Amino acid sequence: MPGHSSSELIIVEEKNIESYGQIAKSTGVYGGSQAIIMLVGILRTKILAVLLGATGVGLVGLYQSVIDLIKSFAGLGLSFSSVKDIAEANSTGDEDKIARTTTVLHRLLWLTGLAGMILMIAFSFPISEYLFGDQSKAWPICLLSFCVLTGILSSGQIALLQGKRRIIKMAKASVYGAVGGFIVAVVFYTWLGIDGIVPTLIVASLLSLVFSWRFSRNEFVRKVQISVKETFRQGGSMVKLGFYTMISGLISTATLFFMKSFMLQVSDIETVGLYQAVWSISFMYLGAILTSMGTDYYPRLCGLNGDNEAMVRFSNEQTRFVLLVTTPIIIFVLLLSSPILQLLYSSEFALAADLMRWQILGTFLKVLIWPVGFFLLAKGKGLRFFIAEFSWFALYYFATRFGWEYFGLESAGIAYLIAYVIYYPLVYFMVKPLCNFRFTNENLLLMLCFLAFTLFAFMIAMYLEGWLYWVLAASIFIITSLLAAYEMNRILPAKIWKEKLMKYIRK
Repeated sequence: MPGHSSSELIIVEEKNIESYGQIAKSTGVYGGSQAIIMLVGILRTKILAVLLGATGVGLVGLYQSVIDLIKSFAGLGLSFSSVKDIAEANSTGDEDKIARTTTVLHRLLWLTGLAGMILMIAFSFPISEYLFGDQSKAWPICLLSFCVLTGILSSGQIALLQGKRRIIKMAKASVYGAVGGFIVAVVFYTWLGIDGIVPTLIVASLLSLVFSWRFSRNEFVRKVQISVKETFRQGGSMVKLGFYTMISGLISTATLFFMKSFMLQVSDIETVGLYQAVWSISFMYLGAILTSMGTDYYPRLCGLNGDNEAMVRFSNEQTRFVLLVTTPIIIFVLLLSSPILQLLYSSEFALAADLMRWQILGTFLKVLIWPVGFFLLAKGKGLRFFIAEFSWFALYYFATRFGWEYFGLESAGIAYLIAYVIYYPLVYFMVKPLCNFRFTNENLLLMLCFLAFTLFAFMIAMYLEGWLYWVLAASIFIITSLLAAYEMNRILPAKIWKEKLMKYIRK
């Protein structure tokens, strides 16, 4: 490159390797913890089903739904919006600013937690009447209001760890909380049977709070004196951004509810089950990969706020890494949709294979625009974020209803793809004026290449069978994986992985 000395190029290359190395490390650490948490959740559900049967599973589900709903509403999205303020304060290195931000967050957590607890107690009798047809469960619901308080406090402390990019501590707190809750569940369900449900939920939530406090207590650098007026003034930005993320979350929950209600009206409960299975795989399991990456990506992006060029450069690095990691997985799931559904559920779920293929194709577009969407939150543009999310869910729901007459259950997958085809340019053109965002030429070429591979995999999965299908399926998966591995080795050489692994083993 003209105008650059070889020493300058070496420094730039080392910085790129270090950046990609941090992305890989945080993804591996938090991704591993999420895998453990999912495994513990599966075991916990299995033990619940064996010891308490369908009644116990249903009762736990209803109680947990009430807790989650009240917690989401009362929490005002602070567990997500506060990450931005903490990350920005942490990036300055100013201990006074960090202390003021964490103090404000701590006060807001107690305020919203207590408000949520009181709200659940106040509506305990109407909630019991609505869910159970009588008021017999009002007192258990009152007791479970404690879980709202502990849940909000715990999620806020996890947000503090995320904002300060203490990913290992964050992972440990989450894993220890999940394992502790599992042990409590085994003990109480074995000892008390169905009467152990309420104590289990309370003690498990308390353990999560204890572990989140244990790993975050040293992050409260020091106490500062802040007036109530100053608390609300400084916390206003957290609440404002959190409000939009909270509403977006409620819209997501409502959309899924209306989707299932619509399917139940026009079809049957089995159709709802097929839809739920596909949604779990595409949204929860594949989404867990993006969540793991976003754990460090979002606070790092917020920490760069003010330096648009650095934000765009870092986003392009994250986009490249996401593409290389997820594309082979997406193609694998596309090609083996039917066997995967049968393996995770049962043979009757193979009927949803076409729905799953359309939805996984839409997931590829989600992967492409996923790093860009975080700019709206990092820049504090909560209203734009809300508009983008609302547009996606509205398109998804109404396109499904419109297409049902022609495609049946498959229309939900087609609608998922259509929604992301429109969501992609919408988000891109919302973000571009904020920081002159653009993809690098190298990333654009990689996107087009992987898009072509994904479309080819989709076509052969939909329209071919027999030996020709297996030959082409194996070929496209191997080619994609080799290309991804080659590109990964370019940005993060294998020798670096080996050195880090050996260093970790010695440590």
